[in-house]
Amino acid sequence: MKELVYPAVLIKDDEKGTNTGWYTITIQDLGIVTEGETVVDAYIHAKEQLCALVDCAIKFGCDIESPSNFDEIYKKNKKYIVLLVDALA
Repeated sequence: MKELVYPAVLIKDDEKGTNTGWYTITIQDLGIVTEGETVVDAYIHAKEQLCALVDCAIKFGCDIESPSNFDEIYKKNKKYIVLLVDALA
């Protein structure tokens, strides 16, 4: 098994109407966009979606886009938090 690690961008969205706000995570390489009421919820949803995408790609023999360089994603998204999300392939 191989571990795939993708940079993800975490954005706080205060327009949802709660005091804590909502958090959106995007894994730009794969077009994954998800959210959660907390950072942890958003991260868990992103990891679940990444794992599901990887599982489907393996099951149907599809290629998976390679992860971008973390530093490149960071430079493009300096006003947000950039973190890593992983899945096993």
